[in-house]
Amino acid sequence: MEAKDKRENMENSQSSLENILDSLFERIKDVVSSETIVGKPITVGKAHIIPLSKLKIGFMAGSRSEKEIGASGGAISVEPIGLLVITDEGQAVFHSTARPQSALLEKAINLIPDIAEKVLPEIRQRLKSKTEEKLPSKE
Repeated sequence: MEAKDKRENMENSQSSLENILDSLFERIKDVVSSETIVGKPITVGKAHIIPLSKLKIGFMAGSRSEKEIGASGGAISVEPIGLLVITDEGQAVFHSTARPQSALLEKAINLIPDIAEKVLPEIRQRLKSKTEEKLPSKE
């Protein structure tokens, strides 16, 4: 009989935990939207500025049995990480608001379009040459 009671208590406890988690997720959905991370674009002249944020969500929930009190808690943190500036020429530039350690990453991200512009034609040419080498001649 004791094993059956323990199993029922575990099932009730699991059910209570699921109810607590369902409630937490509903509350999170009320607070968080896609605009929390990627903000609304701001137009300045011909440029568009899009604020970007990092979202952290943490929560915990627990209970021992249906008869005992359960507990839950959580935290949501929104931290601005930078601005994405899209120029009138269509070039995107990321400006970080983070600490100096991220300055190198910001520079690397901003170099990607220039590097791609220089490297992609060479890669395309090499792929075209290799494809032409593999094709049988039409003689």
